[in-house]
Amino acid sequence: MKIAVFDPFCGISGNMILGALVDCGLDIVQLEKMLRSLDLKGWELSAEKVLRGSLQGTFVSVVIPEEISSRHLPDILRIISESDLPEYVRVNSCNAFQKLAEAESQAHGISIDEVHFHETGAMDAIIDIVGSFSGFYLLGVERLFSTAVATGTGSLTCSHGILPVPAPATMHILNGVPTAPTGIDSELTTPTGAVILVTAVESWLNPPPNMKPLTAGMGAGSKNLQRPNLLRLTIGETTDENLWDSDHCIEIKTIIDDMDARIWPDAAGKILESGAIDCYAAMCVGRKGRPAMEVTVLCPVSVLSGVIECIFRNTSTIGMRFSTVERAILGREERTVDTRFGPIRVKRVFLDGKPLRAEPEYEDCAAASRKHNVPVQEIITETRFAALVNERSG
Repeated sequence: MKIAVFDPFCGISGNMILGALVDCGLDIVQLEKMLRSLDLKGWELSAEKVLRGSLQGTFVSVVIPEEISSRHLPDILRIISESDLPEYVRVNSCNAFQKLAEAESQAHGISIDEVHFHETGAMDAIIDIVGSFSGFYLLGVERLFSTAVATGTGSLTCSHGILPVPAPATMHILNGVPTAPTGIDSELTTPTGAVILVTAVESWLNPPPNMKPLTAGMGAGSKNLQRPNLLRLTIGETTDENLWDSDHCIEIKTIIDDMDARIWPDAAGKILESGAIDCYAAMCVGRKGRPAMEVTVLCPVSVLSGVIECIFRNTSTIGMRFSTVERAILGREERTVDTRFGPIRVKRVFLDGKPLRAEPEYEDCAAASRKHNVPVQEIITETRFAALVNERSG
């Protein structure tokens, strides 16, 4: 598996990511050709080798025409969605802009519909974000990792006035992400750079697996600072022999002996909606010999605070403990198969990249059972068969 590891020891921005990708061997002509499928006119890309301190890197310049009007989120999502870009690029680019709009909305107390991207340069941001995911795609990167993000300090001046560094939107994006204060009086990490990184990196607790480096590159920023203003990117092949993937997440546990058990199903649903990966309870004997529930919740570190708040609000617990755990996980995807009872979602799982089994979604089967007055087991069996036929037909 080909992976990439970012080292934002002097921060990260959109053009620094593009520079690092080009320095790692990305053909800028091929990148530009892919980006031309966007309905944007008048922009140009260029790359040059530069020195930052005593180290060399690649500086990518995005030249855009002057834009009079600003773009809002629906405008940008339409431009990306209507392009001929690969699905991986479209989906991740749209997710990044959604996160960026949500961060600007929270930072400035406005609705997402009111967020405009004139301040970050709408066309510039589109080229940076879409270009970065296009670069990952063209270089064949399958998973991305990162070390802690340097953020800088001081203040910056923009259309919102004088803001602290990191900018409020940047801090919202980096919620749950390891950061490294530097004491450097400058904005090292921009909202655009932060949102690309957060969208691309799967888990901040999961260290990179053992790998054989294939190439390394440096993407240059535009400023001269106390340390080399560079972003390092290393691309390599994993050397692990495991046939499955692994990641790290937070395991939260609490013992509850004073809550009406009828509340639990609703509470569990809300905990999952808050971002938890899994949530379950087992009966046990608590303190003083009372019957109790041992609640276990798994969640990514990025949503830990929200999940903990949800548990406090929706159960009677007054304390919980949590720790980092590693999971062995199979690759998976969801697809829909057609049956005589209608479309049913099926979860396909893979071992060593090969299909292992397909399991129908029970809720879909149960709904079809009620609709057609057919035993649910009959629908499950037929759906499994339909998924197998679909698999063999390619």
